[in-house]
Amino acid sequence: MNELISGLSPADSLLGASNFSMLDERTIVVTKWNWDYLRAHEFQRKALDIVQKTPHLRILICCSHPEVLTNGRGLQKPRKGESFDLVDFRVEEQRTLPYPFFQVERGGGLTFHYPGQFIFYPIVKLNPTSLSLSTIINQMFDFTIDVLEEWGIPSLHHGNKLLGLWYGDRKIASMGIAIEKLTTFHGMALNLQKNDSMLLALDRLNPCGLKAQTYSSVEDIVSLPSMPHDIFREHFLKRIQYEWK
Repeated sequence: MNELISGLSPADSLLGASNFSMLDERTIVVTKWNWDYLRAHEFQRKALDIVQKTPHLRILICCSHPEVLTNGRGLQKPRKGESFDLVDFRVEEQRTLPYPFFQVERGGGLTFHYPGQFIFYPIVKLNPTSLSLSTIINQMFDFTIDVLEEWGIPSLHHGNKLLGLWYGDRKIASMGIAIEKLTTFHGMALNLQKNDSMLLALDRLNPCGLKAQTYSSVEDIVSLPSMPHDIFREHFLKRIQYEWK
């Protein structure tokens, strides 16, 4: 593990041994809250390169970011009779946005990140017979539902026409995956805590054609435990350890 840490750490000089742990003999977990988005993205690219060269290895990143907007390559293919409105910013419009803005490789449209989210980036080599892309996406949602049901939130679902995790008509998590050489990166962002200032900014952006009021958080529905990021991470990873053999 020490050799891998030394290989990964140069992607972000602020990372230390305390940011790394082993979930099992072939799965490294990296945890860093409020991680600068560009530093985290650079780290993902380094982790991606390592996993592509060492396909039995998995690197799972648990993090959050300061306030930032990212825009993906597009949304999933709409069903017959449906249409999605993507936000398309010209360069001059990007300069007027209330937060930093980055165009990224993942699928999906405009997404906001903020420190109160739990973000999960799986850097994993796909295997059609054991761990396909659809399996990874569905299980990330299902594991999240399992944990949040324990916290007292029933009836969550991810069957909406727009990919995400929903509580009724309120969206509490977004999903955007990228794949290079059959290896995943980017991932899921769950809104744990409220962020009213971010929602005010979104009110004029309508990401993915959705009004800002569509977006909600776990904290809007139930009271959060103390240290919610750490507790959610622990329970979420236990499910991965059991299922992703």
